[in-house]
Amino acid sequence: MPNGYHGVVLRVNLSTKLVEKQEFPEEFYRTYMGGGAFGAYFLLQETAADTDPLGPGNVLTIAPSVTTGCALSGVSRFSAVALSPTTNAVGEGQSGGDFGPFVKFAGYDAIVVTGKADAPCYLLVNGETVEIRDAAHLTGHSVSEVHDRLDAELKQDGTRVSILQCGPAGERLVRYACLMADCNDAVGRTGMGAVMGSKNLRAIAIRVPRKTKLPVADLESIRKLAVLAGERVKTADFPSTLRAHGTPGVVQFQSEAGNMATHNYSRGWHPEYKELSGQVFGEKMGAGQTTCFGCVVACRKRVRCTGVYEVSDKLGGPEFETLSTLGSNLDIVDAAAVAKANEMCNEYGIDTITMGAVAAYVFESMEHGLISSDATDGKTLRFGDPESLFWLIDHVGKREGIGGVLADGFDAAIARLGEKTAPFAIHCKGQGLPAHMAQVKPSQALMYATVPIGGDHMSCEHDWLLAGGGELATGLAIVGKGTRASTDLPKIRMTAFSQHFYSLLDTLTLCMFVWGPGNLFSYRELEDFVHHVTGWDCTFWELMKVGERKINMMRRINARRGFSRDDDLLPDRLYEPVPEGPSKGAHVDRDLFPIMLDQYYGIMGWDVATGNPSPAKLMELGLEWAI
Repeated sequence: MPNGYHGVVLRVNLSTKLVEKQEFPEEFYRTYMGGGAFGAYFLLQETAADTDPLGPGNVLTIAPSVTTGCALSGVSRFSAVALSPTTNAVGEGQSGGDFGPFVKFAGYDAIVVTGKADAPCYLLVNGETVEIRDAAHLTGHSVSEVHDRLDAELKQDGTRVSILQCGPAGERLVRYACLMADCNDAVGRTGMGAVMGSKNLRAIAIRVPRKTKLPVADLESIRKLAVLAGERVKTADFPSTLRAHGTPGVVQFQSEAGNMATHNYSRGWHPEYKELSGQVFGEKMGAGQTTCFGCVVACRKRVRCTGVYEVSDKLGGPEFETLSTLGSNLDIVDAAAVAKANEMCNEYGIDTITMGAVAAYVFESMEHGLISSDATDGKTLRFGDPESLFWLIDHVGKREGIGGVLADGFDAAIARLGEKTAPFAIHCKGQGLPAHMAQVKPSQALMYATVPIGGDHMSCEHDWLLAGGGELATGLAIVGKGTRASTDLPKIRMTAFSQHFYSLLDTLTLCMFVWGPGNLFSYRELEDFVHHVTGWDCTFWELMKVGERKINMMRRINARRGFSRDDDLLPDRLYEPVPEGPSKGAHVDRDLFPIMLDQYYGIMGWDVATGNPSPAKLMELGLEWAI
C-alpha cells in the first residue's frame, strides 16, 4: 500500500445505484495530490460546457489529500468540488474537523458522486461495505436533528461516525446552501449543499473503527513536527490569538484597520465593533472549544446564550467572517443576535457570507424605497434589526415568499425586484463578498474579481506579506517591496505567487492557520512533511506547481463554460471612497484596476484579452489533455 494514500477513489452513481472502487496509479496522486485538484480533474473529464450545476450530470467530489489524516496540526481538511449553482462556474468549499480524515480511515482517497437518486437517500460508508440507504425519515429536518438521528442509527461499539449533510436549504435547492459536517464544521462557499440536495442525497455517513491509523513513510519525523507545533503555538502571533479567542480574536485589529465590512460594504468599521470582538464574545457567551482532528490550535469556539436569544453550543459559534457578514455589515452589533443568526444558518445549511450579503442587499434596497413592504409580507426589513435578519433567514431557508426569489441568488433577485436594486448587490460572480474590504486590500480586489470560484478571501495571502518583507516573502520568490496599500507590480507578484501557495495548501487540504506564512511551520518544513508522509522527494518547486495546476484547471473549467475577463468584475461600490472611519478615502482605483488585471494575467501566463489559461501554460503544467 502506498504511503499517505490508498490508490482507491469511491465512485457512487445515484441514478444507477452503481458503487465501484476506481484505482489510480502513483503518477495521478503525485500530479494532483488531492483536494480541489482532484475535484477539478473529474469535472474536466466528465462534465460538458452546458452541464447544469443542479442537474444529474454534475459531479460532486469530496476529497481529502495524500497528507490528510496524519496525527499533526492542520492536516484535517477536505474539499467539496462541483459545478456551482451559486456562480454557474467551478465551485469549491473546504472544511476541517473529522470528516476528511474519516474518508481516509475508511480506505478511500476521495468520494465521487454522480447522477440523482429517485428518492431521498443517504450514503453509508463502512470500509469495504458501501450502502445507499433510504432517507425519508431525514427529509425536512434540521442539521442537528439529522445528525442526532444518524448518529444514533449508525453508532456501534468500537466505532466512530462522521456525518456530512446538506441541510433542509440544500434539499430545497437554495443556491448558496452549504454542507455541514458533524454540526460544527461548514463547507460554506459556492453552494455545495444545493448540489448534494439536487442529487437527493441528504448525507454521507462514514463509520470507522475507533483506532485507525494512516500508513506513512516516516512516522517518527511526523511526531517530531507534532511536538514542534505544540511548542510553537504558545508564542506564534496569529495561532496564539486563535487559540485564545478563535477567529473572533481579530475583530478589534481588523476594525481598527478599517477592514471589517460594515453597512453593506460602504464602511470598514462600526463604532461599536468591540461588542463583536472575541474577547467580549468569550466573556458573554463562551462555552468552551473544539478542535479539528489532531490540531493543537483549537481555534473553534463554542457559544451558549440564554435570555433574549437562545443559542445552544451544538452548532459552534460565529467566525470572524460571520461576525461581519451577519453582524457589522448589517449594523447588528449584539453578539448574541449574531450567534443566533449563525445558528439558524447552520441548522438550515446556508452559507453565512452570502446570506449576509443578500440580507444587506434587501435592507439597503428597502432603505431606498426600491422594495415595498408588500414583497415582505408587510414587514419593513432594516439595518440594525436582528428580527429582520431572522425573518429573512427563515424565508430563504424555507423558500417562502420573497425568500424563494432570494434563494436563487442575486441575478434572480434583481430580475424580479428591479434593476435599480443592482448597486446594492455586493458580490463577484454571484457570490457574496467576505468581510475583508477590497477597498483597503488591493490583493483582495484582484482575488475577488479573478478567483475561479467567485469572491473568496482565502485564495492568496493578504497584503501584510509584502509590507513585512523578509524570508516569508522571498521564500515565495516575491521580488520587490511595498506597503499594504500599494498597487504596483510587486503587489501583483505577491498576490499571484501567494495564490499558488494557498492553492497548494488547498490541494494538500492543509489549514493556513498552521501552514500559512508565519504560522507554525516553514516552507521547508512543508516540503519535509510531504516527504515524511509519502516518501516522495518533492522539491518546493514541484509543490508550488501542484498549486498552480489546480488554479489553471479551475480557470479552464470556467473558460469552457464561457467565462472570460469580462466576468472578472468588481461591484461599483468598491470604486467609491470609504466615507469615514480608519479607512476613510480608501477605494479601488477604477482606471488602475484594468492595468492590475493585465499584470496579473501576464504573471499567471494567461491570455490578457480573455483572462484564461493559454495552451502554452496548460502544456507547461501537464494539462495538455484539457486544451
